[in-house]
Amino acid sequence: MRICFIGDSFVNGTGDPKYLGWTGRICAAASGQNQEITYYNLGVRGETSADIENRWFNEISCRLPHYCDGRIVFSFGVNDTYFENGKTRVAIEKSLENLRYILSAAQQKVPILMIGPPPVIDVERTIRIANLSQQFSEVCSELNVPYLDICTPLEKSEIWLKELTENDGSHPRAAGYTELAKIVHNWDGWKAWFKNINMSDMETVTLFRAVGKKEMELIKESDFLAFPPRLSFQPIFYPVLHKAYAIQIARDWNTKDAASGYFGYVTRFRVLAEFLKKYTVQTVGSSIHQEYWIPAEELAYFNRNIVGKIEIFAEYQP
Repeated sequence: MRICFIGDSFVNGTGDPKYLGWTGRICAAASGQNQEITYYNLGVRGETSADIENRWFNEISCRLPHYCDGRIVFSFGVNDTYFENGKTRVAIEKSLENLRYILSAAQQKVPILMIGPPPVIDVERTIRIANLSQQFSEVCSELNVPYLDICTPLEKSEIWLKELTENDGSHPRAAGYTELAKIVHNWDGWKAWFKNINMSDMETVTLFRAVGKKEMELIKESDFLAFPPRLSFQPIFYPVLHKAYAIQIARDWNTKDAASGYFGYVTRFRVLAEFLKKYTVQTVGSSIHQEYWIPAEELAYFNRNIVGKIEIFAEYQP
C-alpha cells in the first residue's frame, strides 16, 4: 500500500524534534502490525486549501501508479482561517468549494480520507477553525468521504495545549503529535484500510481478456496485478465472460494485427462479484460473445477489485 499524506505544516510535522509528526507515527504503528506501507509526507508549511487544490494531482501522479494500491489522506484548513488585512486568507465559502473539488476528483482515483484542522492557542482563531471543521464534515458526508474531527478532542487535550503554549502557539512538539497520532490511529476510517480480509472467501467472477504484446508487457510491469490505462482513443475496457470468446480474439485477430505485435495472449483473472453488479453484461454476437463495458476512467477501480494475479491462460502467434 502506498499512502500520500497531503496538507499543511501539521501534516509536515513542523515543530517535532523527531521529525515524525503524526503521519510517521501512525505509519510506524501500522507497520508494527505487519502492514506493508510506503508513505509520502507531502505537507507544506503555510499552504491553504487553494494551494493544495493547485498541486495535489501532480503530487500523486508520480507516486501512485495505476497498478499500485494507492491511498490519499488529506488534512488542511488552519491556514485558510488566518486573519490578515481584515479578512481570512481564504473565505469559508471558497474553502468549502476547494474541498469539494479536491475530494470529488481524488475519490475517482483512489480511496481517500479527510482529517480536519487542529486547534491553536488563539481562541478566536480556534472558533473559526472549529466552524470550518464542522462545515468540512458536512461536505465529506455529502461526498461519502470518511472525515475525522480532531479540533474537538484536541481542544480538550492538556498535552496538546501545553505543547502549543511552550512552542509557537500553533504547532506542538513530539508529545503533541503523539497525541494526534493516537486519535488518527484509533479512528475507524483509518483502521478500515488495514482490516485483514480473506479475499478468497469473497464471491468472485472469473473473466478473460485477449491482449497484444505491448499490453502484456505493461501487465508484467505491474507484477500481473493490473491492466494498463486505456489510450486516448480507447474509451472502453472490454473484459469478456467466456474463454472461447477471448481465444477467438487472441487467435483470429491479435495475431493478424500489427498494433498487437502479431501476438495474442489470453489472460484469466478474478474480480469481486459485488463490484461487477453495477455493470450490465453486453451480448455482442452469439451467446459466448458476452463482455463488460468498463469506462476508461473507471479502470483503476476495476483493477483494485481484481482478486489475486492476472494469469496467462494461452498465447498465439502466426
